[in-house]
Amino acid sequence: MIMQEDIFALFVEFIKNLLPIDYQNYAGLIASFPIFVLIYIFYLIVIRSIKLTFRRVGMPREASSGIIFGVRLFFFAFALLFLLAWAGDVVSTYIVAGGALLGTAIGLAFSKALSNIVSGFYVLVARPFRVGDYVRMGDSEGIVTEITLNYTRLLRPDHTRQFIPNSSTVDQRMTNFRVRVDDYFDERGLEYHRDIFDLDADEDTRIRDAMEKFKFILKGDEVYRYTFDVELEKTCSQQEAKSYFTKVCEKWQPQFILPPEYFFWNSTATTMVYRFAIIVIDPKEIFTKGQDFKAELSEFATK
Repeated sequence: MIMQEDIFALFVEFIKNLLPIDYQNYAGLIASFPIFVLIYIFYLIVIRSIKLTFRRVGMPREASSGIIFGVRLFFFAFALLFLLAWAGDVVSTYIVAGGALLGTAIGLAFSKALSNIVSGFYVLVARPFRVGDYVRMGDSEGIVTEITLNYTRLLRPDHTRQFIPNSSTVDQRMTNFRVRVDDYFDERGLEYHRDIFDLDADEDTRIRDAMEKFKFILKGDEVYRYTFDVELEKTCSQQEAKSYFTKVCEKWQPQFILPPEYFFWNSTATTMVYRFAIIVIDPKEIFTKGQDFKAELSEFATK
């Protein structure tokens, strides 16, 4: 450790000789930057390797996201402890010198950052949504691909990635389209049979069937019931609109687990709104089948 401190002290002295006299007090802070850079590069390599490994073994995104979040916290703590252990009292002297500047920066950003962190803890604990869910947050919607303390990342239907601050996810209206099927059937007064959604029941082994039954006891069968609105001018004939919508829903019935459905939602002074609902097992089907189904329904407005 003494040798490490001597090496760092020599490096600080070297940096000090390169700086103007007025800035020599900050030589220690400048000398610590390469250590952070090396640790950050190593961090990127480790995180990338973990993600590729998890993807290769097929680990669920929700589980891998939690592990990666833990690794990030570990690296943050490691970087701080490693820097203090390497530099010893040398860096401590300069921490005081840079405290005013750091305090000013923290003061400007702390309120917003703290709001995001508190909201991030709420999201992780309350779990209004999880990685893999299809959600709608305000004007944005898509599949949740990552949840951190600061932001939630969505994969949108156009395959762009949107980062939403966690404070915004808590403040604005949010719809999670994931539903537990037995609860959904019970709410509608229908009898639920699990074979409706078990498409490969004939291929199940005894072990796999037992695991699926155990999973059903813990969390039930979950699907995504996606809803969207189609707006029409009031000059349109409701009878013709319903006839067209019924025809399209019947055409698309084989493409979904259950037949698509629609109903009159609301109206304004000039428009009528119909709400449609489709049920899929994989939320990515909303990007493909769901968008094509929506596009065909919207053609009625142009007729």
